[in-house]
Amino acid sequence: MSLRNQISTIAAAKLRRAALILLVALAIGGCSKADSDAEAADSADVLVIVGDSALTLRDVEIRIPPGMTPEDSTLLFKSIVDGWLERMLLSDIGAANIDDMERINRLVEDYRKKLIVATYRRNLRESKSDGISDRDVEAYYRDNIGEMTLESPVVKGLYVKLPSDAERLADVRRWIMTATSDAIDNLEKYGLREAVEYSFFEDSWTPWSTIARQIPWRFGDADAFVSRNRNFETSYRGMTYLLHISAYLPTGEQMPREVAAPIIRERLETLRGDQFEQELIANIYQQALKEGRLRFIGYNPLTDKQ
Repeated sequence: MSLRNQISTIAAAKLRRAALILLVALAIGGCSKADSDAEAADSADVLVIVGDSALTLRDVEIRIPPGMTPEDSTLLFKSIVDGWLERMLLSDIGAANIDDMERINRLVEDYRKKLIVATYRRNLRESKSDGISDRDVEAYYRDNIGEMTLESPVVKGLYVKLPSDAERLADVRRWIMTATSDAIDNLEKYGLREAVEYSFFEDSWTPWSTIARQIPWRFGDADAFVSRNRNFETSYRGMTYLLHISAYLPTGEQMPREVAAPIIRERLETLRGDQFEQELIANIYQQALKEGRLRFIGYNPLTDKQ
């Protein structure tokens, strides 16, 4: 049964409950149904209406992830409808019975402005996120080499996951553990037909954590493990995991350039975004001053002087 059909089968029961809530709310708040509600009620997609707002089946559907069981879909449907009704009805009742609505309105407006500013700043930063060249990254790496140290080990090697009853498991094990060029050729030609996962990182430094999280094993101290083990094998729930570590760099060593590059790029993007934002805000201040929309009385933020 499709998700839409699942929801439709429970919608009638929810609507009866919703109708009862609406009647109670209307009695408490002295509300009357707007003409626009009648128009909305003509749609077969509408589930419930509060005042001039309507919750549709589509509104609920898009919030229910695919692949959920009918039971979970039913529970989530109920939660979405109940949550919407409570927000709509309690806010109406609260507005009529709370004395300090002026303060709440100020808070809402302040939050709205903060949301607008945060979204605008994020868009500006994203527009400036491009343009960090490889030359920029290389220069930063060279100038700051002393601080570019590993916080966790990195490794090179091979990793494969395959069924424990795989026909060529013994061959794959031998090829992985040997890891010569011929062995890797044989592995990739003949040994990966039944593989579920395969990673070749012989020619690139890879964070140990990236590899470790793929294997169901408690490795403990990362530096101790990679320094003592060149080959590792474990089995779990019908799957065998084979790992060969050909090289490693421990915590505290100089960070390889390829590991440092994405970190440096992110730092430079942040620095460039900060600089751009500061310049933009200063220009906005100047323009507002020029137009008379802004006046500095007891403090000038451009000079940090009172």
